Amino acid sequence: MEIVYHEGKANVVADTLSRKLVHSLCTALSMLRLKEEMLKMGIHMIRKGEAIGDFTLEPELYDEIREKQATEPKIQEWKGAFNRGETSRFELHVDESIRFKGRWFIPNYEELKKKIMDEANNTPYSVHTGDDKLYKDLKKTFWWSNI
Repeated sequence: MEIVYHEGKANVVADTLSRKLVHSLCTALSMLRLKEEMLKMGIHMIRKGEAIGDFTLEPELYDEIREKQATEPKIQEWKGAFNRGETSRFELHVDESIRFKGRWFIPNYEELKKKIMDEANNTPYSVHTGDDKLYKDLKKTFWWSNI
């Protein structure tokens, strides 16, 4: 999501956001409302930088995937192979997670797979687009055996 401000002369029709005196207050109130709405959906903002509009979203799900990967003995073997320069169909990402063709490798933990499926199906900020589309969307980001 990106919030872009256009000055009054750049707008075809001027509105309250384009008036400089009101702009700062409106931006601050908009960010507070946005933060409240995001918290309702379970999205937490992490402040980054000095500007009020700079924030980063980092899903806790990715942290959980990394934690599960760290407990998997086979993955530890793969990491050792990567460090020895051996090639594999899996890759070690810069964040120390294991990926398969750029997609998150999901270890064989049913509760983690269920959480991913629930996130895709049942969260307030997702729209269920049908089984085929859901499968294609999940397949772009995640990989596990017999997905």
